[in-house]
Amino acid sequence: MINMVLYSHFKKELSVIKKISVDVACHISDDDWNITDYFEKQKLDEFLQKNPIINLSCLDVTAEGGIETAENVRKANSSMYMILLSDNSVSPVAYIRPTIMASALMLRPLSMESVKKVFIEAVKCCLKDYNSDCAADENYVIDNREGRQLVPYSKILYFESRAKKIFVITESCEYSVYDTLDNLEKILPKNFVRCHRSFIVAVSEIKKIMFSQNTIVLENGILIPLSRSYKSAMKDLK
Repeated sequence: MINMVLYSHFKKELSVIKKISVDVACHISDDDWNITDYFEKQKLDEFLQKNPIINLSCLDVTAEGGIETAENVRKANSSMYMILLSDNSVSPVAYIRPTIMASALMLRPLSMESVKKVFIEAVKCCLKDYNSDCAADENYVIDNREGRQLVPYSKILYFESRAKKIFVITESCEYSVYDTLDNLEKILPKNFVRCHRSFIVAVSEIKKIMFSQNTIVLENGILIPLSRSYKSAMKDLK
């Protein structure tokens, strides 16, 4: 599943951009695309608070708080392909900055041809990165009959083994895959550590460890069990 997010505070413009993006994605790619669009910034902010995985975005920097939104989206999705929407009311100095790193720019007034051209390039680049062998360096790659899914390691809270499957848990989603924690221990980056026979947790997400209660507390308040056999390894982290 490839995730695309569109945002413009011009409703008619947003409708046109979504139609073109859907047409381009379907024409170029056989992959499954999840394309969401937002006209109201409040709705977009609510969506972004869930820390979703975004592979391609098109964001309006002329809307109120648009620059800040672009920065926040980039911070949470470092390898994402980002298209910016702008016009002569906003100086390029405002959005040409390392905290945004736009991949492409569309300046109003827009034409159907120019929008299509930008999205063709964007989708092709996104697919190249998505299907690259190097994708596994920064992502946990899930390949199954539902398609290919890249889950950035930076967004994973923990892995859980249950019901004969491994569940990959992020703030916004839960993914399942047929694997074992024993195998994951061999391939996961050093940021992940086994804390229980059924759990591997991201060290960066740990808020505190309550050894007397055999519990790990994550930054978002989730409680993860800590078994006796893994206590020594967890103590070495502190």
